[in-house]
Amino acid sequence: MTNNARVTHAVRGYTMKFGQVQKRIAENSCFVWVKYGETFRDATIAEAAQMRKEQAKLQEPIPFAELPGLIFKPAQKDQASTRISYALLKQANQFCQAHA
Repeated sequence: MTNNARVTHAVRGYTMKFGQVQKRIAENSCFVWVKYGETFRDATIAEAAQMRKEQAKLQEPIPFAELPGLIFKPAQKDQASTRISYALLKQANQFCQAHA
């Protein structure tokens, strides 16, 4: 089926392009095919939750949050700028407390 073919919403009766419906099903999980390539409908909350759960399983690259043995060390310039911003925040806080 071409992406430009029109398909009909089974409940509301409006039409959309086949490609648009496919994209919404893949990205947003908001539609479900009634008859593939001809009619579609809105997904129920339970169906949408199930489809999103399946999508999340496919998108998770690794089963754990950290890689064993990998240590993050920020660059020296990043640490220095963070320390400067903390000092400025401390001064601003002291100024506000003194003038409150």
